[in-house]
Formats: sequence, C-alpha cells, structure tokens
Amino acid sequence: MFQVSPLFGDHAILPLGKELRIFGMADEGECIHARLTAGDGTVTGEGRATGRDGRFLLHLPPQRLGAGPLTLTLTSPSKTCTFTGLQVGFLFMAGGQSNMELALWNAQGGQELIRHHEDPDLRYINIPRVSVLDESALEQHRGARWQTIAPHQGGDMSAVAYFFATQLRTKIGFPVGIIGCNWGGTSILSWMDETALGRCSAAARSAEAYEKQHGHVTIEQWKERQAVFQHDMDEWNAAVARVKEANPGIEWSQVEAQTGPCPWNPPPGPGSPYRPGQLAKCMVDFVAPAALTAMLYYQGESDVDRAEDYGELLITLVNRWREIFRDAELPFYNVQLPMFIDAGAEDDHRWAILRSQQEKAWHALRNSHLAVLLDRGEYGNIHPVDKHTPGQRLARLFMEEFTHTQPAQPWPLRKSTKGNVLTVELTCPVQALEGKADLFEIAGEDGVYHPADVEIDWSKLHLSAPGVPHPVKARYAWVNYAKVRVFSVYKALPLAPFVLE
Repeated sequence: MFQVSPLFGDHAILPLGKELRIFGMADEGECIHARLTAGDGTVTGEGRATGRDGRFLLHLPPQRLGAGPLTLTLTSPSKTCTFTGLQVGFLFMAGGQSNMELALWNAQGGQELIRHHEDPDLRYINIPRVSVLDESALEQHRGARWQTIAPHQGGDMSAVAYFFATQLRTKIGFPVGIIGCNWGGTSILSWMDETALGRCSAAARSAEAYEKQHGHVTIEQWKERQAVFQHDMDEWNAAVARVKEANPGIEWSQVEAQTGPCPWNPPPGPGSPYRPGQLAKCMVDFVAPAALTAMLYYQGESDVDRAEDYGELLITLVNRWREIFRDAELPFYNVQLPMFIDAGAEDDHRWAILRSQQEKAWHALRNSHLAVLLDRGEYGNIHPVDKHTPGQRLARLFMEEFTHTQPAQPWPLRKSTKGNVLTVELTCPVQALEGKADLFEIAGEDGVYHPADVEIDWSKLHLSAPGVPHPVKARYAWVNYAKVRVFSVYKALPLAPFVLE
C-alpha cells in the first residue's frame, strides 16, 4: 500500500504558482489517484501515478492564493488517505548546519516569544536528523508532521527561519511554510549526493580520502562507537549546564576548567552524518522533488579548513539541488558568515576567505542572494544567539526581489587608481559610525597589503597608504573577527567585505 510523504499531510503549505509534485512510497504497479479540493467542494487539481521502484510521483496544477483551506485525498484500490487544512503560500527549505539548526527556544528572545506567539498560517515541519536509513529512521520520517505557531509551540523550529518567516508574514501576509533540513557541525559535503560529489574535483578528493581512511569501518562498529561518543557528550553537556546554572555569566574558560574540554570527536564511518553524501540520501532525498518557493541556507563554519574550495563546492551544491528539485531557477538565499574567532586564537583569515568564496558563488549563480552579517557574531561563540538579524536580512532580500525594489546592501562596484589613491565605487552611500573607518587595505603590483587611510565620499571610498605609490588592489575586513564601522547611510546595513584585485 502507498504511503504519502508527510510533506503533504494535514496543515501543509503548498507553494504558490508552482506545479505540485506529490510523492511517497508505493508498491510496484500500485495505481494512485490524487484530488485537491477547496472548502466549497471545487476540485482544484487531479492527478494519477503508478508505483515504480518503491515510489510514486504525481503532478497537480499550480494553486492560486486564497484557494485554501484545501483537502488532499489520495486513493488506490486498497487505501484512501485524506489530509485537511492545507494552505497555499510561500514554501522554503531551511538548510545548513548549526546556526540554521539553532532552535527558537535557544535564541535571543525566543523563550518569551514562544509563550505568546500565535500565527496559524506560519507553519513548519522538521525533517528528522537521521544518518542511517534503518527501520527506526524510516519510522521517524513517516512520523514527521506539520506544526503551526501557537503559544508554547514552535520552540523546535529553526530560529533563523522563524524570524525570516515572521517578517514575510508581517510584510506580505501570505501563508509561510518552513521545511527544516539541517544538522549542526556538518560540512557542505554531507549535503552533496554522489552526482554532485563527482562533479566537483575538491568534493571528489575529500570523499575519496574519507573512504580511504574510514571505509573499513563496519556499520556495527560505527554504531558502538557512536553510542560511546553520545554518552560522553550527554554527560559533558549536563555538566556544563550545571556549572552555568550555579554560576550565571561564568567565562567559558572557567567552565572548561571545571568540566574539561568538549569531547567533540564523533566517530567516522558509514553511518556518520559527517560522511560526504550521507545527509543527501538520509534527509534531502525525503524533501526532493517537492516544489519550493526558494532555498534558505546557512552553512560554512565546518568548511573553513577547505575555504579556498568553498565557492566551487557551493556552486556545485546549488546547481545539483536545482536539478533534483526540478527547478532550474529555484532562488537560493544564502547567509554569509558573520565575525568569529575562538577566544585567544590567532586570526588566520580562514573565515574571511570563506566569506569571499560565498560571494564568489553568489556572483556565479543566477537567481541567488547573499545576506551580509559582517557586523554580527560573538567573540568566542560560534553560535551567536541573535537569530533575528540573519532572519530579517534574508527576508529583506526576499522582499527586494518580491517588490522589485533597489537592493539596499552596500557592495563594491568597481575600482580605479589615480596617483597614489585607489577609489572604490559602491552601490550606495555609506558612512563611518563610532569613529574612524578601518579594516581597509591596499596593495601595489607586488601584492603586499598595507593598512589604508580612507576618505568616504558618499558612495566612493578613496584609499591611500604610505609606501604604496600606485595601489592596484584593495580589500576590506580581511579578518576572522573585528568590529566594523562602515554602514549604509539609509538602511544601517554593513558594508560587505570585499577583495578587488
């Protein structure tokens, strides 16, 4: 008998103006009929499919706004399923690692919001975080359900996605649905399927190296080691919680002095979520090929060691996702990494390199957008609790596209040199706040960068430095962590980091 994906269950959000693709599991040759009906009984779509290779996929026509609440009925010779309360609106997949995963109840202001918020047309479904497709994992996937935002509900929703969605609900009013598909600590490689891994030389090398080093580990061995690791992590997390409860505001170094360092060393092997390609088949495959309004993505922290390759990896991932979601123009909204450095660590510029690679991918991909967070981040904390800002900035990008308004984010347009001054033209005027503008550097033909003095002239930056008689290169905020002072005049958005060579 067939089993429809929970993505189309009670209270689901269907994407406005997109062909609907309804799918799930089915016996070979099983015939399935689907009907979508409005509250007045009007049939708004019908389709049929036959089970092939254990799955079925049927197509329904695009739905108009205001058609809901809709009822979806699927029938076969042996079974009938009916789902109610479906609405048409915006539907997003929220992908990435821990800063996208971070739940609303752990975000700044989240606990207060959870007590009082209520919005029946803001809904979410979390794809279970499983990395081994055994019967237990499949049962978790089958048990996933759409939830609505109501008092004391919604705390396990991605905080970034929540604040993004609430902005759209306020500004546009359409129903919004979020499909949470994320896992903390994961590399971009975890989300790339075999096809994507094979298309990118850097990804292929990493996948081959992983299998060469860990391919001998059996699934039974991995499960045993994973159980030991999880036990150690649970004990350590409990100890940290006790220390923090007893000493509010305690410094992290003092916490570690009492608890010991974090035992973060998840075992590699065939069931690891950090294995290249693992979550593509254990999580993303349970979302594709659903029709989506757009992708939201916040990831990269786990890839700073391969930062130089990140642009190529991200471009490959996005293009492959557009293939498996059957939408060559699927919009991609990415979050550029904020400021971060470990307490006491030397600035090795790895985060700056990765930010630059994220910009590279943004320029290379059509219909993509990049939310700048250069003025955000917390010293020594890779998981900043301010999730309103990234959500709000993703929403601003979406609103600019939706309303066809001029982008407000200041970016560099071009550079030119006259004498010993290099001028950078920007997309909008900027100003220096809280004192003198800094973090600018210029270089001559020798490529050696020197700190630059800057004169801000509305939407132009005039850069000069002693010892650089003819500057030809410029960069800004080439650091892992620092405080920035240059913002747009009108929208208080930070000047984006740049490298112009």
